[in-house]
Amino acid sequence: MSSPTAPSKPLDVAIVGAGLGGLTAAIALRRQGHLVKVFESSLRSRDIGAAIGIPPNSMRVLETLGYSLGNLRSTEYRGVVAYNADGSKAYTATFKDQAENYGVQGCMCHRSELHDELKRLALSEEGAGVAVEIHLGTEIVDCDPEAGRFTAQTGEKYDADVIVAADGIRSTMRTIVIGHPVVAPATGLCAFRWMADASKLEGKPEFDWVLKDGISGGRLVVGQDYARRCFLYPCRDRTLINVTMMHPDKRDQDQHSWYARVTRSDVLEEYKDFGPFFQSFIALVEDPINMWQMRALPVLSTWSKGRLVLLGDAAHATLPTLGQGAAMAVEDAGALGCMLPFGTTPQQVPARLAAYQDLRKERDEFVTVESLEQATVPAKRGLFHRSEEMQDLLNGYDAIAAAQEHFKKTFVVS
Repeated sequence: MSSPTAPSKPLDVAIVGAGLGGLTAAIALRRQGHLVKVFESSLRSRDIGAAIGIPPNSMRVLETLGYSLGNLRSTEYRGVVAYNADGSKAYTATFKDQAENYGVQGCMCHRSELHDELKRLALSEEGAGVAVEIHLGTEIVDCDPEAGRFTAQTGEKYDADVIVAADGIRSTMRTIVIGHPVVAPATGLCAFRWMADASKLEGKPEFDWVLKDGISGGRLVVGQDYARRCFLYPCRDRTLINVTMMHPDKRDQDQHSWYARVTRSDVLEEYKDFGPFFQSFIALVEDPINMWQMRALPVLSTWSKGRLVLLGDAAHATLPTLGQGAAMAVEDAGALGCMLPFGTTPQQVPARLAAYQDLRKERDEFVTVESLEQATVPAKRGLFHRSEEMQDLLNGYDAIAAAQEHFKKTFVVS
C-alpha cells in the first residue's frame, strides 16, 4: 500500500538586499505562496540613486505583480531629442508606438517612487501570499549554499530553502557562488548625477528644450567627440529633472572611492566647452553633486551554487547606456518566481535555480556587454537609439511568458 502524497509546503526564502531587484523578487516569490524574508544591511529601506527608466519589458513584469502606475508619478518615455554642445539640434529618435507594438508604454520615474511601490506590494497584508518580512541593519557576511545556512555580521545564523543574492555590484554572496572575488573593473568613465527643480525653468524660454520642445522623453547633449554627454529627463510628475553627465575620468579609478562629492564649479570646468545654452542649465545645480565611477561586471562563469543564486547587479551590473540595467533585475525576479512555483520542494531548488540561470544569463549578459561597448566604442555610441531591431529585442521581450515556457519544457513531463 503506497503512502499518501505529502501536502505541498511553502519554501522558506531569504533575499539578501532590499533594492529594486531584491524587492521585486520578494513580491514574485510571495505571490507563489512562499515565506519570504529580506535582509538589508542598511538601517533604512530605501533605494540609493535618482531617477530611472522603466521600459516596456520591465513594466510588463510589474503589471503581473499588481503595481499601480499612478503611484510612480511617471512621465512617458517616447524617444530622445539630441543636441550638440553648441545648442544646435542633432537628431530626434522617436521610438515606435510602444503601447501598440509591445502592449505597454515605457516611462521614467524617480527611483524612490518605484522602490516605495515595491515595498507596498511586498509588505501589504492585502494581496496574494503572506506579507514579506524585511530585516534592516542585518548584513549577511557568509553562506553555506549547500546547507542553505547563512550568517549575519553579528554571528546570528539563519536557514532557508532558497537564498537570493540581490546585494548589488559589490556583492558578498557573489564571491561564495564563484569561489573567488570578482570586482567590476574600472572603465575610465565617471558621471555627475544631480536633480534640478523644474520650477526654476518656468518663465525662461531658453530652457524650453528641456521640457516643452519635442517629444516626451529624454534629452541628450553631446560633445564634439561624444566622450562627454549628458542625458536628462523629467520625473515626479515633471517637477524634477534627472541629470546624468558621463565623461572620461582623469584619475586612476582604482586609487579612488567609487563615489565622491563635487561642486558646481567642478561640473562647469569639466563641461566648459559646452555652449551657453547648456552652461546656463548647469548653473541651476546646487552643491554638493554626486560623482560615480561607471563600472560593469565581466561575464561570470555561473550564477548559482546549491540553494544560493545571484540576481540583478550582483550577477550582471552594467552601465546605464541602454536604460535596461534595473529592467534586467526586474525580469530576473519575475523569471525566478516562475521557476519556483508553490509545490517546489527543497530538494528541487538547486535544479530550479540552474534553470533560471540557463534562461536569463545570455540575455542579461547581452545587455551588459552592449551597454559597455555603446559607451566606450566610438562606432557604437548611440546605437540603441538608432536600432529598431535592438529596441524590439529588449522592449518586446515577455519575461514571464518566456519563463513559464522554459519551466514547462524543462520540468513538466507531458
